[in-house]
Amino acid sequence: MKTRLIAFALALVLLGLLVRILLLSGFLREEIEQLITAQQISQADYVAQDIDAKIRARQDLVRQLADHLPVDLLRRPDALQAWLVERQDLYPLFSNGLTVIDLAGIALADASPLEGRRGASYADRDWFKAVRNSGKSVMSPPLLGRISRQPSIVMAAPIKDGYGNLFAVLAGTTALAAPGFLDLVQEHKVGQSGGFLVVSPQDRIFVTASNPELTLRPLPAPGANPLHDRAMAGYRGGGLTVNAQGKGEISAIASIPAANWFLVASTPAREAFAPIDRLYGVLLRNTLLIGIVVVLSALIVLSWLFRPLTHAAQQVNAMAAGRIGLRALPVVRNDEVGDLAAGFNLLLGKLRDREAILARIAHHDPLTALPNRSTLLDRLNQSIALAQRRHSRLALLFLDLDGFKSVNDDHGHDAGDRLLHAVAQRLRGTVRKADMVARFGGDEFVILLTDIGDAASAERIADKCLAALAPPVAVDKLQLTIGASIGIALYPDHADNASSLLACADAAMYDAKRSGRNSCRLAPLPENT
Repeated sequence: MKTRLIAFALALVLLGLLVRILLLSGFLREEIEQLITAQQISQADYVAQDIDAKIRARQDLVRQLADHLPVDLLRRPDALQAWLVERQDLYPLFSNGLTVIDLAGIALADASPLEGRRGASYADRDWFKAVRNSGKSVMSPPLLGRISRQPSIVMAAPIKDGYGNLFAVLAGTTALAAPGFLDLVQEHKVGQSGGFLVVSPQDRIFVTASNPELTLRPLPAPGANPLHDRAMAGYRGGGLTVNAQGKGEISAIASIPAANWFLVASTPAREAFAPIDRLYGVLLRNTLLIGIVVVLSALIVLSWLFRPLTHAAQQVNAMAAGRIGLRALPVVRNDEVGDLAAGFNLLLGKLRDREAILARIAHHDPLTALPNRSTLLDRLNQSIALAQRRHSRLALLFLDLDGFKSVNDDHGHDAGDRLLHAVAQRLRGTVRKADMVARFGGDEFVILLTDIGDAASAERIADKCLAALAPPVAVDKLQLTIGASIGIALYPDHADNASSLLACADAAMYDAKRSGRNSCRLAPLPENT
């Protein structure tokens, strides 16, 4: 009888452990899938926003250069060539250069590291025909460059005179593998063996990927990957799927609206669920010992042993059902249950830390802790919309430090970084809490002043900023001095949208530099005002 009771008790323990393993495995797989999916969605959104911003910057640049190119240069090829080379040197966003093409499709001038473009014909290129026929800016699909033989994209804009007559086309070409363009996709992995894909749904090709062999390759046939088919139909999100090779993976999809592309971040399911497989091994190795202890210790010990697991499972189930918020599990004892709770807590903490870091990186400059360009543009668009409803003014101060390059050259980049941090602190202490100071890039800062009375008020604040920057900054044993040139533009006096307002303030800043630096200049009013 004793033997039978022990055998029966051991069978119950083994069966109970097996049932718990199965239930816990399914639950953890679901939780890990949700956590990794949420993490990958955040990562995919960040990378997609980075690519979108870089594409928009190139689109905006080629439109601005086309708008400012003097039409009379089209009759002077050498002067046109010099103008292009100068702009390529000032704004090196296009790795394969800038090209001016006449309406017959012949390249009149080219600022490029490649030979053979000047005089070449682009009449058969779809992007050229689209600009010539519509008179509007276009972006080409990803293509293999005819001369460079590199996967590239082309941003093209019409060159018109003051009456809107089309004279030529300005094209900027960027190689997909150019440094600083798609690096986050091409040089990084998701987890240990996952990666990124950038897809052009209208062209049905892979634009680029962590695996360079997929660049410009056609997409798999419909039906090979259900989640990919949903993404082609417009779905954005994530989940568990089976790829075209028949392997499971957890993927997240985010849009790149500037190019009508989408980005996919994926991790093999085998890698994602590896902790569960290791948990199987731990539980199976200890099953016999746990069974003997439970049988010998009787039902009281058994109840005591699994009480923390029951409580943890109840809490996790309540979290999954939404009855309580997501929170750490209590670690009652340092056993398998405690390890499981600690592992869950560690996974939860890492997810929260990573989401916080990604959110911080996405919206703030890491050196000065000021809002970055993306955050500024969002705030500026919101402020313009609010000012339009309230019929109020706002002002934009575009500030560029005078002599900052000499600080880096003479004292090193560390001193320059500390000087930028000090400048940021002084500027932030000069304006109201309701205003925004943002780092626009390099040694450029932008100050957004809301509910400003008139231009004189904005000029007074600019003078305060100059005064705040005047005292020397102590960096180690150095006393560094810095000045600034400030351009001022007001909404709605100078412009009625964010990009135009920034352009006006930027132009006024350059006017301040030409006027002797360490000064401020108000943008001139439009001629039709």
